[in-house]
Amino acid sequence: MARVVSLTGITTITFDADDTLWDFESGMLAALGRLRKEIVTLANKSARIPTLEEMVATRMSLGDEPQNADGTLDALRKEAIRRSAGEAGLTGDRVIEDLFDMYVTTRVTSTTIYPETIPVLETLKQHFQLGVITNSNTNPAEVGLKGQFSFAILADSEPFRKPDPRIFLHAASVGEYDLEKSIHVGDSLVTDVAGANNAGVTSVWLNHHDESDDRGDLADHTINALSELPLLLGIA
Repeated sequence: MARVVSLTGITTITFDADDTLWDFESGMLAALGRLRKEIVTLANKSARIPTLEEMVATRMSLGDEPQNADGTLDALRKEAIRRSAGEAGLTGDRVIEDLFDMYVTTRVTSTTIYPETIPVLETLKQHFQLGVITNSNTNPAEVGLKGQFSFAILADSEPFRKPDPRIFLHAASVGEYDLEKSIHVGDSLVTDVAGANNAGVTSVWLNHHDESDDRGDLADHTINALSELPLLLGIA
């Protein structure tokens, strides 16, 4: 059973980024699609080019390999590109760096902010300090959210990530606020809700798809759209 947690006295709201403030999958697929086209252009005509699905699978499998357990997100992405390009016969650090830079640029320019994100943030920042705690490396300022947040804790800025409670402690130090006077909003029960709960932060699960909570990591509060957050906080 979820805790009964009051929302009075809240000073700071932190947000997850991918699939909370913006659509992660569409940007990722657009970037991988462009990456694959570039590999096709650079590779020998007789080379076997990995499919988009195979490229996604390569990236996802890297996190399960023991040697990558402590790797940065950028290092994992570069290794995924190295393997996918290598299947097509493309090697060399310069080639991989160029492909990586193209992927990152396309990811940023193809990221779509949810329609309700900016209006909600504009409303909330009149009453609270806003921040971001994300397991990705996308800076909110680079995708159209410049000036919305007092701070942003990105994946590779610290050696730990959600659900590790230390990332919330670090954010509180950067933002100079008390954890017990903050809430964290995110779409993941595993990283956002469990992480916030472990750190003593009030958790708000953004349940876009009306999923059931069968993990036992019960959120203190649940919303089905970001637009419901101001009402939850009593300022709508």
